[in-house]
Amino acid sequence: MGFVRKLFGGSRPKEAEAYHGLRSQALSVTTAQLGLEPDPKAPIHAVLMETGYPDAVATFACFRDGTVSLYLSNGGGVIGAGQHESVRSACIEILSLTNKYAKDFIAACQRVSTFSMPGKGEVFFYLVTSDGVHQAKCREAALVAQQDPFSALFNNCHAVMSEVRKTEEKRRL
Repeated sequence: MGFVRKLFGGSRPKEAEAYHGLRSQALSVTTAQLGLEPDPKAPIHAVLMETGYPDAVATFACFRDGTVSLYLSNGGGVIGAGQHESVRSACIEILSLTNKYAKDFIAACQRVSTFSMPGKGEVFFYLVTSDGVHQAKCREAALVAQQDPFSALFNNCHAVMSEVRKTEEKRRL
């Protein structure tokens, strides 16, 4: 969590309060809200990866329209990182790959209507479709060790977050 807090800020009460609203919006986004038509060949229109840390949860959200955000439950984050072409391209690639294997990803998930948050060492993936939200609960250690079916998605999400970090560092210079 160190680099996330350093890059995006610490605990700020107003932003921490906003976290739940932003998370809720990301989990309930529709294709119409993204300015897209439903596509049976691309049923997943948002991927959220949530990582539990000792004192916060980091929610990474990637949408099929190229929008990318990172929210921290204790405040801070980045909204609208997809305006940078490198971030947008990486995000669209994640959704393209996820949709290429949508049946497999969705089959490995549980359909949910309530959205628990991961604890320390846990990573939750939420796949948002027109038919509902599907969740996979993973152990971060298994993802890192490439021992989980969601390891490739985990790696791809981290690649996009690296692009976000690079653009934020450039912006701050």
